[in-house]
Amino acid sequence: MTDFVREQPDNDPDEIDAHGVDLVDGDAPSVRLLIRGDLPRTLEHEGRTWVATGETHDAGDSPDIAVFRPA
Repeated sequence: MTDFVREQPDNDPDEIDAHGVDLVDGDAPSVRLLIRGDLPRTLEHEGRTWVATGETHDAGDSPDIAVFRPA
């Protein structure tokens, strides 16, 4: 699974890689986050725990976005 949405630029070695994440809960609009550093298996957002599903959303010409759902 490719989940990077932005890789560290060659000219700035101190910049941390970032991952795109969609928080998906049923038919509600998803929330897209940018996570810097390693992508966790779970994350907390607005008082809820979200779990990585292994699913991805196609981002067109960009790398895929990882999908997380409520725990």
